[in-house]
Amino acid sequence: MMWRDASLSRRLLTAAGGFIAVALLIAAVLIGFVLHRFVQGQIDQRLDTQIVFLTSMLRIDGNGRISLAGNADGPPFERKRRGWYWQVTGPINTLRSASLDGADLRNPVLRDIDERRPPPPMKDHDAPEERPRPADGPGPDNDHLHYRIKQMKVGTTDVMVVVSAPRGAVLGPLREAMTTLGISLALLGLALVLAMVLQIRLGLRPLERLRRALADVRNGGSERVPSRQPQEIRPVVDELNALLDQNAANLERARRHVANLAHGLKTPLATLAIATSIESPRDPLMLQRLVTQMERRIRHHLGRARMAALNGPARAQTQIAPRLQDLGDVLGKIHSDRSIAFSMDVPVDLAVACEQQDFDEMAGNLLDNAFIWARTKVTVSAVRDDAMLHIIVDDDGPGLAVAQREQVLRPGERLDEAAPGFGFGLSIVSELAELYGGSIELGEAPLGGLRAMLRLPAGSPN
Repeated sequence: MMWRDASLSRRLLTAAGGFIAVALLIAAVLIGFVLHRFVQGQIDQRLDTQIVFLTSMLRIDGNGRISLAGNADGPPFERKRRGWYWQVTGPINTLRSASLDGADLRNPVLRDIDERRPPPPMKDHDAPEERPRPADGPGPDNDHLHYRIKQMKVGTTDVMVVVSAPRGAVLGPLREAMTTLGISLALLGLALVLAMVLQIRLGLRPLERLRRALADVRNGGSERVPSRQPQEIRPVVDELNALLDQNAANLERARRHVANLAHGLKTPLATLAIATSIESPRDPLMLQRLVTQMERRIRHHLGRARMAALNGPARAQTQIAPRLQDLGDVLGKIHSDRSIAFSMDVPVDLAVACEQQDFDEMAGNLLDNAFIWARTKVTVSAVRDDAMLHIIVDDDGPGLAVAQREQVLRPGERLDEAAPGFGFGLSIVSELAELYGGSIELGEAPLGGLRAMLRLPAGSPN
């Protein structure tokens, strides 16, 4: 399952669980580092205290032989071969702790400490070391020891003091502390995960209530979603209720238009039934007028019913350039015997906010009318003006006088009875344009013929 298809609870659990794991891991590393520094500092302080104690008891005779003024083998340096050792190295002799049991720290220390070689003898102008130097290396029994080493002068004699502690004195307490810390962090992480699961369930519960409310609306149990919702969900609920209200209003308008259609057809149908009865004389002109009236009413009311259903927040988008090109090509073939030149200046990214079928009907009627009356040329152009799109159809035909332009927009009105058609084309264009919030305007084309300017709401650019 792709991440974007996962449920909200899974997303939140995965993200928060990963964050908690990383945070606890970082906390364990940092706390472990701090604990290591603390335990290491305690051991170093203990060893440094032993160095100070040894230094205070050091004595040197006239021959350069060193000695101690007292016993320096206090706990834990009295336990043999446990890693707690001290050794004082002078130019002639070496002093060792009882815990060394006769072993020597010199070789392992000088071979394996960080410096890898003994420090050079101090010169008279050298200052003594202020703090002992740390080092790690093997002890007499190849056990891992931690050393503190200090080079100093006793009188004019160079002396090296080495004190050691078993590495386990650092790692043992640290291991115990880290085990306790790991268990504590694991329990803390489990508690955080449980709290997070509870929080997610409580946080997503309003969405479940919203789902049930929408199911009630779909099943007819209620008309609207309850507006009493958490603050974060309330805007969504308001939009849903607005959509439901809009759909209800559109449905009501569609029903009203269909009812008007049925009512409007009653009288023409009754008259038509009487006119076509056997006993009544038949008048072809009256029959034609009745059929024309019924067709006009059907087109009008069904068009309004369709627009009422489609007039929601999301309108269709129709790219006009390919549709105009297709219509122009078809009409050019139909009128190929007259060699009408068709040209188009329409940007490819322009779109209108209406159904493709309705746009084809409007543009088709305008282009068909232009091809019928044009002498040699028909042009189409389109420009956008803020929220409206202007589609201009020009021809080089005879055109229309100002008084005639309003007449041809009325249903069934024809200026030339000999021309093909029934006189409904431009009126259909006008009605459909008005349903979409647009209009049509007739004028004089620069080519000398008729200019038809269709205004429709512009669609969103791609």
